[in-house]
Amino acid sequence: MSVIDEIKARVNIVDLISEYVSLRKSGRNYVALCPFHTEKTPSFVVFPETQTWHCFGACATGGDIFTFIQKRENMDFPEALRLLAQRAGVVLEPPSEEKSAEEELKQRLLEINAAAARYFHDLLLSSDQAEIARSYLTRRGINAETIERFQLGYALDAWQALSDHLRMRGYRQEDLLTAGLVIEREDGSGTYDRFRGRLMIPIRDVRGRVIGFGARTLDAEGVPKYINSPQTPLFNKSATLFGLDMAKGAIRAQGLAVIVEGYMDVLQAHQAGIANVVASMGTALTEEQLRLLKRMTKNFALALDADAAGDQATLRGLAVARETLDREIVPVPTPRGLVRYESRLDANISIITLPPGMDPDDVIRESPERWAELVDQALPIVDYYFQVVTADLDLTTAKGKAEARRRLMEVIREIGDRVEQTHYVQKLARLIRVDEKVLWRDLAGRQPRRRKEERAAPQPQEEAAPPFSFGVEEYCLSMLLRRPYLLDQLNQALRDMGEEALHSDELTHVENRAILEALMSGSEKGDLDLKTLRESLDVALWPRFDRLLQGPAGEPPVDEDQVVPDLVAGVLRLRQRRLQALIEELRFLSEDAMIRGDVKAREYGDTMRVYTSALRRIHQALASHSTLGRRMGAL
Repeated sequence: MSVIDEIKARVNIVDLISEYVSLRKSGRNYVALCPFHTEKTPSFVVFPETQTWHCFGACATGGDIFTFIQKRENMDFPEALRLLAQRAGVVLEPPSEEKSAEEELKQRLLEINAAAARYFHDLLLSSDQAEIARSYLTRRGINAETIERFQLGYALDAWQALSDHLRMRGYRQEDLLTAGLVIEREDGSGTYDRFRGRLMIPIRDVRGRVIGFGARTLDAEGVPKYINSPQTPLFNKSATLFGLDMAKGAIRAQGLAVIVEGYMDVLQAHQAGIANVVASMGTALTEEQLRLLKRMTKNFALALDADAAGDQATLRGLAVARETLDREIVPVPTPRGLVRYESRLDANISIITLPPGMDPDDVIRESPERWAELVDQALPIVDYYFQVVTADLDLTTAKGKAEARRRLMEVIREIGDRVEQTHYVQKLARLIRVDEKVLWRDLAGRQPRRRKEERAAPQPQEEAAPPFSFGVEEYCLSMLLRRPYLLDQLNQALRDMGEEALHSDELTHVENRAILEALMSGSEKGDLDLKTLRESLDVALWPRFDRLLQGPAGEPPVDEDQVVPDLVAGVLRLRQRRLQALIEELRFLSEDAMIRGDVKAREYGDTMRVYTSALRRIHQALASHSTLGRRMGAL
């Protein structure tokens, strides 16, 4: 039995979910108001017999204890695995000494960062030297409650104060160096504190653990204004959002994440009760950051510096090239890049236009109500770009029209949705007063190049993996792991049939879902490598990953011409089985509701008809694939 199966056996799904929502017995099952969307009548059902749950309302999704915790606690699979393992009393043993050493290092670094945060915070509250920091916070309107809540601190203007404090408490010098708290002297004679004479702002991960620091100078002439912790085993600035641990609940509740640039913007927003705000810490917004937020919402609003965004001399698309907090130049997402993010992540990205000369901190301090209005008035990316990029052009001249066409077609070309693309082609045609056909010819003539995936060779197995049954979803996942380039071909074939692309929720086993999600993430980045993919997974998934990479025992040679049709058929069969199971559960739910005279009986019936129609469509699609292939036929 794998550790995942052992955890499932020990944790009762009804007991677990009842800690989060109020469950009511309904026949053999339990129902509740869905914790993931707003509703007035219960559509969230827990099935004790199968230890699963499903929302028959707006979410239309379900899973097991792992998927519930992932959604409810905004965790990825490894985090949910550790939480549930602790609850079940199951020990997660790493498969190698190397992995164990890595985890031990991270734990030491977390303890060191926590100790440093407490030290800085105590200094801010009590040290005479910290009066300059306390005065600065008072001028910026940051109150004592916010100082305490975010554990703001102060670093003494001394070369060894922090390192002496931590070494006296038993922490090793090499770990302080790895944590980024000290810097090695060029002559090799020792180290000195990285942060000195600055306001200290702890940076936390989504679970609230201190993984790094931001530090602001308190000298009016001091440069750089901000410095951050360097990249460490814990801290990656491009994959971190300041304040997310505090904001995640509000983001989910409001269905919107507002992304600002600075620490003070976040502090001021949360102090004013505007809790759905996070900061990119002065860096360009990255796809990793958006993926982090995507666990909570698909709606993002960016608050840009109004002056910088309007400066045509420095405007490069939507975002502006700027120095990061540690004065390193970083790549900036252009409007084309953000539109790609939007399409690839199935997200909605809008832009908040701030009053000239003001940042979010200024607006919120002056009027939280005005901030709310600006958020409500945020424009979709392409609409905003239409507005900004043509501001310096004379659209009555041929030259101005040609330049507008050049700038805007680059963005329109990246829009994935055909209906939305048509809308903006029409808008541009009206703006520069040309025939739409001219723009469509331009669009057809210069399609963006698609990056070709290189086939990745299977990695050698480190040890024999425990046997498990190869079903339809294991076959499909195994084939995709061995031939990652097939993922795009599979999804395109499904779309050509009028079906949706493959989604991880369609797999029934949580281990398979986690592996597929990692595969999809790597595939979208265009740099998929199976060794890196394996290492990105929780170690508990390695045996299954290795077994999937081997493929089914006794598998006949693969017919390359048949492999995509086989995969399409496999996905259709997965959907067929899922719909059949849901319809059967709905039948029981409907019968129970009718016996009790519950009004939900009609709603269950309506949902069952929707699922039955979808099942009929799947049957028709399968009929067009009369031969499922030799490999699929045996599964």
